[in-house]
Order: sequence, then C-alpha cells, then structure tokens
Amino acid sequence: MEFSGVFDACFNPAISGNNIVYLKYFLFIKFSDLIYIDIKGIGSIIIPFEELMKHKYLKMYYELSILLIKNKNQVIEKICCDSSYNAQRRKIIYNEERHWFIDSAYFIEDFSTRGKKVDTGKYYYYYDIDPTDLRNMKVSNAMDIARFFDVLKIRYGYEQGRGLNDMLVNYTNLMLEYNIKMIGEEIEEIAISQEDNKNIINLIALNDKKGMNTDIFKILYNNVISTAGQKKFGKYVVCT
Repeated sequence: MEFSGVFDACFNPAISGNNIVYLKYFLFIKFSDLIYIDIKGIGSIIIPFEELMKHKYLKMYYELSILLIKNKNQVIEKICCDSSYNAQRRKIIYNEERHWFIDSAYFIEDFSTRGKKVDTGKYYYYYDIDPTDLRNMKVSNAMDIARFFDVLKIRYGYEQGRGLNDMLVNYTNLMLEYNIKMIGEEIEEIAISQEDNKNIINLIALNDKKGMNTDIFKILYNNVISTAGQKKFGKYVVCT
C-alpha cells in the first residue's frame, strides 16, 4: 500500500480554540490497481487507479501528495493517548474519531501575514479507515461513485476550471521553495559532518602530543565540533 495526501489550511493565531480559517485535505491510499480517496466535505470512495489518472483535478492532487511525503509505504496507528491539544485540533479538522495517520509535509498559511509555506512537524493526515480493511475491499458501487463526483464538482468546481493551472503553479512554486530549502539543509549537514570528521581526527592526533590535557582538549572540542557532531561522537569522546 502507498499512503499520501495533501493538507492545506490557514490558521488564525489571534483566535483561540477553533482557529482554522479554511481547510481542505485530499487523502489517498493506493493498493493493488485501486485507490482509496478521502476528501474534506466530500467523503471517501474506492475507484480504479487508472480512473484517477484520467481525472485532471484529482490527478493533480495525487501527484502533489507523492511529492509531500518521504515514506509513502508507512502508516502509523495511534496506540497511546495523544495530548489534549492535538486531540482537540484533530476533532476540529475531522468530524469523526480517527486513529491511523501518516507523517507528511503540508501547506500552511498564517491568516495575519497571509504567508503560505510548506511545513512539517505536526500530524495532520488522519484516515477514517483501518488500512488493513482495504485488503478485502473492492471498487465502490456505481451510485456512490456518481454521487462522489457530483458533490466534488459542486464543492470544488471553482478549482477545476480556469483556476486549476494557476493553483498548480502556486503549489509547484511552494514545493520548489521547500525542496530548495531541504536540499540546502542537507548540503549544510553534509558539509558540517565532513568538517566534524576532519576536526575530530585532528583532535585525536593532537591528544597524543605532549602538553595536551583534558581541559585543553575539552576547550578545543567544544569550539571546533558542531552540536550535531558532539552528539555523534559523544559515546566515543567524554568531555566532563
């Protein structure tokens, strides 16, 4: 199974409690040659994957969802009590209790600044189904499918017209900014790691020289090895 989704919301920090200004989510579970879809305000449906790919609007959200998630084969079951804040937030977002979720990036906007970005760090993607049940499920009946697409057109029709391309461009630009930032951070981590590796070798060599003691080594170590490097080498180097 492959799990993914798009979560797009605007929050107003000035308002306590229900501070969501607008919200939409598109959740997907691809299994075999079928796909399970759950959309905010629409409901859920199972259709052949090839039918999804023929639908320009849903195809856009599905392909976007794949870019947002790092591990599309991992789903998590909530097995312990969540914090009261997260539980309250989840009830605001979803009408029913949900237990299975994925960890993925999401689109977030601050109402006060109107600044939109891609962010991570909070679980927003909760499924209304136990994914293991999908093993025995088949395509939804024709009446449910017809109703699903009728409601989709009514509620999200404004996005499916001329504005679809503009919306895709906006999402793409946000994703580019996000990926450029991620690549920059990864390059920086690699550079820091390489520098730490070089410095720790030099420190070990200096440690064998006459006149080096624990205090001097500690000062050098704390100044030339990054915080991440100190965590990495902590089990080998003890500076107390």
